[in-house]
Amino acid sequence: MDYDFGFFDVPLHRERGDSVKWTQFGADVIPLWIADMDFRACEEIVAALTRRAQEGCYGYARDSQAAIRAMIAYHREQYGWEIDPEWVVPQPGVVTALNLFCRLLRETCPGRSDVFINEPVYHHFMSAAQLQGIRERRVELRPFGEPLPETLPDADGAGGWMLCNPQNPLGHLWREGELRRILDFAAVNGLLVASDEIHGGLALDAPHTYLPLLSLARDDAERRRLMAFVAPSKTWNVPGLGCAFAIVPDPTFRAHFTRDYDNLIPGINLFGWVGAEAAYRFGEPWRLGMLAYLRRNRALFEEAARAWGLPLCRLEATYLGFLDCSSLAPWLGGESPRDFFLRTAKVALHDGAIFGAPGWVRVNLATQTATLRAAIERMGNALASLRR
Repeated sequence: MDYDFGFFDVPLHRERGDSVKWTQFGADVIPLWIADMDFRACEEIVAALTRRAQEGCYGYARDSQAAIRAMIAYHREQYGWEIDPEWVVPQPGVVTALNLFCRLLRETCPGRSDVFINEPVYHHFMSAAQLQGIRERRVELRPFGEPLPETLPDADGAGGWMLCNPQNPLGHLWREGELRRILDFAAVNGLLVASDEIHGGLALDAPHTYLPLLSLARDDAERRRLMAFVAPSKTWNVPGLGCAFAIVPDPTFRAHFTRDYDNLIPGINLFGWVGAEAAYRFGEPWRLGMLAYLRRNRALFEEAARAWGLPLCRLEATYLGFLDCSSLAPWLGGESPRDFFLRTAKVALHDGAIFGAPGWVRVNLATQTATLRAAIERMGNALASLRR
């Protein structure tokens, strides 16, 4: 299959289905908000799901060792990360794993269960801490240049750090030196570190690539204080299938992830297993074609942001542009930029406030270029009328 620009240019007409992204707002709204793509999945995934569906029996499924082996092999081949099969705990999604990590801190670190969370960040980091009854300690990231502050905070009372690698919504691809700063800080202060690496397959520019946090562990003692959460969902556009993996080297910590599996926490459904195996085994040509398409869309949106005079974070990974609209405040009269663009341009964006960055918007660029052009035109017209 040739996954060229023509393949990704074909619209899916998701407004006629059950898509959260396309049915949340009116039919006249272009949705560039929630993080899923408007691209057809790779044909190998479609074929694998179709074959399984045609078997006609959808009973309880065991954890797929074939899918787990495919996931492990993919990370070894692409990133040189060797994952022991014993470390793998299947999850219905990464959000579940974030909650389990916060519960782990609450139960195993009495008196020091606070968790460091980078900000701005995917909002489920904050909600996981709140739902599990632990205190979040936010580390403010700089949107341009190296994101970590020059001085890291006092760790008194803290037991963990939740990292987003690559970082959503800044689109930052963490460098080895930056990650080692976090690892050194964690080692000195006895912190557990959990890394959400769901966007790892979406690094856009060579030679920089995604560095799995666990691959940087210098010894077994350091490795056992780290864990990572991976999934095929964002990279291959299969979030609706619900399949993720917690990689937890320490057996005691791993028991906290496994103890409620199949009781409180549902197992992965059989189509999630089928889709994950096909993605990891056969999805690389589609991924490379999709990344080339995203680079074209990124360039288009970068040009628009320059024309508007609005700062845009350099999108190194993910497909989520982060646009600083704080300079529009004098014209908005207290309205958020997200609400302004929805009302006047009929373009739905994610409000930066939900990630800890009011005055910003997050823009999903993983759509057909024609759709993105239409959204850019609408947003440009809205800005022109605002500044008259």
